[in-house]
Amino acid sequence: MDIGVRVEVPASIMRPVTDVMHEAKLLFYSKRFDDLVRTFCMNPYGVVVKEKHKDFCTVNGHSFSTKKTNNTNFAILASTTFTEPFHEPIAYGQYIAKLVNLLGEGIIVQRLGDLLQGRRSTPDRIKKGSVKPTLADTTPGDLSFAIPYRYISDILEMLEALDKIVPGVYSTSTLLYGAEVKFYSMRLKLTNNLETEVKNLFAAGDGAGITRGIIHAAVSGVVAAREILKRTA
Repeated sequence: MDIGVRVEVPASIMRPVTDVMHEAKLLFYSKRFDDLVRTFCMNPYGVVVKEKHKDFCTVNGHSFSTKKTNNTNFAILASTTFTEPFHEPIAYGQYIAKLVNLLGEGIIVQRLGDLLQGRRSTPDRIKKGSVKPTLADTTPGDLSFAIPYRYISDILEMLEALDKIVPGVYSTSTLLYGAEVKFYSMRLKLTNNLETEVKNLFAAGDGAGITRGIIHAAVSGVVAAREILKRTA
């Protein structure tokens, strides 16, 4: 499973990347823990949104095809593969999301500068920053009270490294929303053509648990469609 935050910065900062590739996939291995940390779901000129689950909420983001904001958002996620004797990664991710919700009455937003200084963000500090949040339904707070140190360390290392490629990302005004949690434990059993154990029933995309992004989701749809066309031709 992956745990992290959604990062929001001025769109102009990310243009050198997003003008070339709409959704860049950048991978990094943290020095302290050697964890795989990556960018995910990059949304040029997009908005940060609340993702509601049954009894908790996480953060996500998207872009519109017809309108643009002045910001770009993307997730930074640290990947974790749990070992024996632990068998409840989904419950673990839900626990972290619920802890963030408990402290912030939903989604917490924090300036990077405040996190680095070991203090919570306040509405006034958010307003003084150069990045105007696109998600209003948040509570300025301190993500380090809810997200484990290992993930916070991974995220900060990734942002500092990313700043060498895209200067300005590691700014005090950069906004971090939490928590973003991705669950990958549930995966359908599929053939190479994405057919389920039910004959002629195919599953494609992120909902099937086999992809991790819009590009791969689209490709999986093509794979399934080609096999269906063969059978109906």
